[in-house]
Parts: sequence; C-alpha cells; structure tokens
Amino acid sequence: MQTRSFLPAAVLLAIPSLVTAQEQVAQLDPILVTPTRTAQTTDQTLASVTVIEREEIERLQPKEFVDLLRGRAGIGLTQSGPFGKTTSVFMRGTNSDHTLLLVDGVRMGSATTGGAAWQFLPVSEIERVEIVRGPRTSLYGSDAIGGVIQVFTKEGDGPARFRAH
Repeated sequence: MQTRSFLPAAVLLAIPSLVTAQEQVAQLDPILVTPTRTAQTTDQTLASVTVIEREEIERLQPKEFVDLLRGRAGIGLTQSGPFGKTTSVFMRGTNSDHTLLLVDGVRMGSATTGGAAWQFLPVSEIERVEIVRGPRTSLYGSDAIGGVIQVFTKEGDGPARFRAH
C-alpha cells in the first residue's frame, strides 16, 4: 500500500525535468550561414547578427521587404517615392552601395543604379532573412563594408507555376 502513495510523488518529480528538456529543444539557436560562410549558431559567431524567421514575417505582415528592415539596429532606409521606387539601405553609417544583398547566396545588384533593388523583393516568397552588421569585406568583397543581408526564399513544392502581381 505504501508503494502506491510514492508513485504519484515520483511522477510529479519527473514532470518538471520533462518540461525543462522540451524547453531546451524549443530554444535552440538558428543555424547561420552568412557571417562566415559556414554553418554556425548565433552564439558561435562573433558578428552582430539578426535573424528574421517566417513566423515573424507573418506576424508583422509587411507590404514591402524594406518594412522588415525598418527599425532594426544599425539600418537606415531612404525611399524616393511610393511603392516600387528606388530604395537605399544604409548599414552602420556607410553608403548604400556598401550593403550587400544576397538572395539564396547570389549577389543582387542593379545595372542602372549600381545598388540592389530592395524594393522588388516579394515578401511572400521569403523564408528567412539573416542580417550581419559590420565589415565583411574579407569574405564578400568591397560592397560588404557596412554588412550583409541574406534572404533565403521558400522551397518550391510541386511543378513550376507562374504568378504575377
């Protein structure tokens, strides 16, 4: 009879350890690629990094990509008109052409303005954004003096489809 009375106490003692293990799994750092071009967690990299996940993008419901960047530490924005006009992104006080935009690891730039076309990135196709502040010229070249913003797009599912908006 006494062993039955100890059973509920043993179960109650085990529940907090299960909750702690689940919390640890849920709070793992995201894997970053942009700061060093190798997979690292945020605590392993020495760079100032911000990661914007899909859940946050859906919560914020931005109209444009630059709306995701607005208000972030070390980032300044200028737009020369309404939606679709030239947008400039300044990181840590550098020129707008010293911020590198990568989309799935590919350098983005404009043939006319020399900078990236920030205004034309479709928010609905973005899975994650990694913002790395500070000079990355040794890894990415002279256009990464202010920092690097890398956009990871969603993976496709099914056959290719066309969309316009």
